[in-house]
Amino acid sequence: MRKVDIAALMQRTEAVEIASYLEAGPRLAAGAGTSVGRFNGITCLGARAINEPFLNRALGFGTIAEATPRLLERIERHYAALNKPSRVSVAVGSTPQQAVRLLERRGYEREIGDGELIYGYLRSRLPRMPAVPGLAIERVDAKEAALYASLAVKSFDDRGPMFETIVETLVRDPARRRKLSAYLGRVDGVPAATGMLFDVRPVGGMGNGSVAPKFRGRGIQTAMIAFRMHAGWKRGLRYFFGQTINPVSARNLEELGWRLLYTEVDWVRSAR
Repeated sequence: MRKVDIAALMQRTEAVEIASYLEAGPRLAAGAGTSVGRFNGITCLGARAINEPFLNRALGFGTIAEATPRLLERIERHYAALNKPSRVSVAVGSTPQQAVRLLERRGYEREIGDGELIYGYLRSRLPRMPAVPGLAIERVDAKEAALYASLAVKSFDDRGPMFETIVETLVRDPARRRKLSAYLGRVDGVPAATGMLFDVRPVGGMGNGSVAPKFRGRGIQTAMIAFRMHAGWKRGLRYFFGQTINPVSARNLEELGWRLLYTEVDWVRSAR
């Protein structure tokens, strides 16, 4: 499979994951000013009331869809309507240079920073499940949505007070259960870790992975990743997606045979 095709699959999966948070429920979406544009296969993430670049950017330009001036103009109109700068996420080394040159001609500049590390598992066999003493992993149902969300937010408290509500809403929603699975890890019966699996066939997207501080350093996150991979494989998922900026999380993925596919950086149209 070509690099651009792999990146297209991964950016599509990433878009589904992030959009699910923005569109978790009508009231939450209204409060965030959610406006997610979908056209030509790409996704323009948007949240008018949230000043966070990660939630206001286009995914798939040049990978999912051919990079054309017309498509770029449509992206720009979407963000102009939100009063946000036009921002496009580029898979470095995988997005065709034609797309990057078009961005440059239109006045886009690469943002300074390290970007997101996009990892994938593309092997034909699964890794073995790591053994962690006392760890039991189970799929969460609606009755445990609040417990799951309260544990997840302990590792993601930098994402704001609404994050816990969003996660609980996602887990509780019965309409999402076919495409979204949430897993809770307990150590000797004590809630210790969380993780989601998004079914974006043929890709399984990893998200919301967290381990409570008192349980870190025991290999629990690695086991949670492997468990979700095995669960996804049974459903017919054959590739897996993950993103991180955390070196520890990156190392856990690599221990299971994942590899760094590309770094994703944003290109933003400069003010004129």
